[in-house]
Amino acid sequence: MLRVAMTVAACTVIRCGSSFVGPDPHVPDAFAGAWRSVTPSFEFLRFSVFTSSGETCGVAARLTFSGVAWEGNGQLSGDSLVFQMSTVGSTVPTGSVVAHARDARTLRVQVRPTNAAPMDLTFVRD
Repeated sequence: MLRVAMTVAACTVIRCGSSFVGPDPHVPDAFAGAWRSVTPSFEFLRFSVFTSSGETCGVAARLTFSGVAWEGNGQLSGDSLVFQMSTVGSTVPTGSVVAHARDARTLRVQVRPTNAAPMDLTFVRD
């Protein structure tokens, strides 16, 4: 009985890093979908969050701007989703994106490029 309890506890702790436990379908609800930036002079940015089976916690994102796309996998951290991003077709990390749902129609997103200053952006559902 103790082994079963320890196994359940271990699986719960490593749930997001393990592929044998399915993704939590409730994680992306507030974030899932297509988003467009409403931040002045950054209206050309688009952000998509979607479930992705087989990925860490089943959440992935794509940030597009000026003909460039970043893609990455995310995980829930408190009330935000944190994505480790890289340029499409590359395995080298480009930066990270932290998305926080302000309400059902608004995301506050901080883009943190590896070699530049962070940008604070506001997105609304597309």
